[in-house]
Amino acid sequence: TIQAAAQALERAFAWPDASAVAVVVNSPGGSPVQSHLIYKRIRALAVEKKRTVFVFVEDAAASGGYMIACAGDEIFADPSSIVGSIGVVSA
Repeated sequence: TIQAAAQALERAFAWPDASAVAVVVNSPGGSPVQSHLIYKRIRALAVEKKRTVFVFVEDAAASGGYMIACAGDEIFADPSSIVGSIGVVSA
């Protein structure tokens, strides 16, 4: 949820001497709204604290995970990682 992610992000961006923040993403997706809220919080903190954001993708950053990864200034992924949007299915 955004509350859990927001607390972790606040701690990560709180380091006074850091020039960058690393975010690890390993998610096949989830709620588009929650993913967008996390994306917006990362970008807002990056601007506010003047920090570069590096995103490291583990096994997957798909769908909502991809949206969160796109909040980074740079994305690093293994060639075997699943990265990208797989689309949204709605009944």
